[in-house]
Amino acid sequence: MTETPSTFVAHDASDLINALPTFFGFTPHESVVAVATHGPRRRFGFRLRVDVPAERDVDAQARQIVQHLRRNGAEGVVLIAVTRQQDLALRLLDAIHRSIDELPDLELVIRVRADGERYWTDSLGAPAEGVAYTTSSHHLSIVQAVAAGQQILPDRASLVERFAAVVGERRRWLERSTDEIVAEVVRTVARTDPDQLGAVGMSVVGPILDRALDGRRLLDADLVRVAVWVSGVEVRDAVWARITRETADDMLRVLTLVAGSVVPPFEPAVLSLAAFAAWLTGDGAQALIAVERALDADPCYSMARIVLDVLEQGVSPVHWTGFVEGAACEPGEA
Repeated sequence: MTETPSTFVAHDASDLINALPTFFGFTPHESVVAVATHGPRRRFGFRLRVDVPAERDVDAQARQIVQHLRRNGAEGVVLIAVTRQQDLALRLLDAIHRSIDELPDLELVIRVRADGERYWTDSLGAPAEGVAYTTSSHHLSIVQAVAAGQQILPDRASLVERFAAVVGERRRWLERSTDEIVAEVVRTVARTDPDQLGAVGMSVVGPILDRALDGRRLLDADLVRVAVWVSGVEVRDAVWARITRETADDMLRVLTLVAGSVVPPFEPAVLSLAAFAAWLTGDGAQALIAVERALDADPCYSMARIVLDVLEQGVSPVHWTGFVEGAACEPGEA
């Protein structure tokens, strides 16, 4: 799910299809996309993408999509299915349409099916044989998004690669570097009052984050120090508290760098923080990919489970108000 501002005006279904990469930062394939609209001008807001489901899961998927839209305050809905499985897409769009029709406060704006060459809509006068269309990386929506700083990847797999575990010779080098920094951290922890560990850890991590947020380049050792220190709950939560609506984009950028240099057993905290930052920016696609890697590393990691639950429930980031002053985890709670 994603919620990002857009100044592009879509005039027809072809424009909507061409704009899909700007909704998620990659080009969706074999996907169903739902976009919430607001107001009389039908401004785009929350959007989500799901894989085309198996036939047995069509009704459940339809209900879940509508629930997410309602939780995120949708007034209208744009539905787009891009798939070669057109019969299945039609059944899913029909199921979503039926659910929307049962709700007095939700309107279906348009539904579009596309197979990569032609699209079909339910608009009055739309030809039964569909309408030919082409996609272009030079479409106005993409040009505007790239000019505004958005990176458009060719597919979801490319986004997954952004959070993939480091491999090869670089991994071996990072493992050696991590061992050295763990020894450094252990020495510091051994001479630190347990009640002061969070403050001491942030005296190391805070300046590194500040340099990164200022746009200065970080050394690999800096990235590894962040990864090791945030494995402690106190430091992780202090970094978590720094992720606000105002800082989420920049914190996501920095945490993605750290995620690209983290090695076992330090992935869960880093990836969970990156997932939370992505969710707070409205980028549910990145959030889900990051949290899935966190849970691959530790299926029981509680912060990752919390973020995953937020994503699965379709909770809007507008509901996040920050940490309550003085709130804290119990000792040892992760």
